[in-house]
Amino acid sequence: MNKPVTVADLPFRLLLEHRDTISAMALGGLRSVLPFKGRQRAPQAVERTAPAPSADLLTAYRQWCQAEELPGIPPHLVCAKITMPVEADLTAQSPYPLLSVLNQGVRLQLHHPVPEGEPILLHGDLLDASDDGFRARIHSRVTVGTRSVPLAMTVDAIAAVVLKKRSGGDSDKPRSEPEFVTLERWQASASEGQTFFWLTGDFNPIHTVPALARRTRFKGCIMHGYGAFAQVYEALQRHGARFGEIETRFVRPLPLPSPPLLIQQANHADEQGRIAFRLIDTAGTLYQAGHYCPLEMPA
Repeated sequence: MNKPVTVADLPFRLLLEHRDTISAMALGGLRSVLPFKGRQRAPQAVERTAPAPSADLLTAYRQWCQAEELPGIPPHLVCAKITMPVEADLTAQSPYPLLSVLNQGVRLQLHHPVPEGEPILLHGDLLDASDDGFRARIHSRVTVGTRSVPLAMTVDAIAAVVLKKRSGGDSDKPRSEPEFVTLERWQASASEGQTFFWLTGDFNPIHTVPALARRTRFKGCIMHGYGAFAQVYEALQRHGARFGEIETRFVRPLPLPSPPLLIQQANHADEQGRIAFRLIDTAGTLYQAGHYCPLEMPA
């Protein structure tokens, strides 16, 4: 196994590629703490052109998640870095504080590899921003393309804001599970959130600043959901998976440093032809769960 990439291995110049992400998150966070009463106008679509990631950034990111050498920008990097500023702009249009938003999951529809070296064209819509008095749900959709490939990916991001604690807590109904096999093991270091920030620009203090994170309800730093998803995605690919569509739920925050983790896949497809996967620790605690639709490869 290759030596893990840490923040100490990454040059400072990579941070300069994240100015759009950092500024969008900072501005959205500022807006979210200002009074927002009366801001009820209809959500506005967001159009943006993003620069292509540099070859140095792609190399460092692929080394970090041991990405397969496949054409195009890794799809999980697209949703963790490139669509993030659009999602921040869309979330800022909702009447909920951006700094309290937690990613709940993502669905990727992969139409074509996103070409490297081309400016990236983004179109975003806020599809839902509603709550039941206890929890708000924010659903944004971003389409991704370039001049040569107008529609490469569709990213549906789901986020939540806890407004008030439910009495009795949330309880999941028991459900039948397929049989899973372990593909790989992974363990996130205490500085994994800082490394992922260096690679993507997502600087949220709950991932990167232990002193601040300890004052939150998490009592310490937690891993970016997209970062853990990238590790799962690449482990699935190393074991032969190819995706037409993949969806994951961020079931539980992953503490940093993490316990030893297992990346698992169901040993057969369900009735819809989907294959389930999950990220759990060795004690059986579930952190991510999802499924993918295999891409039919030409004969």
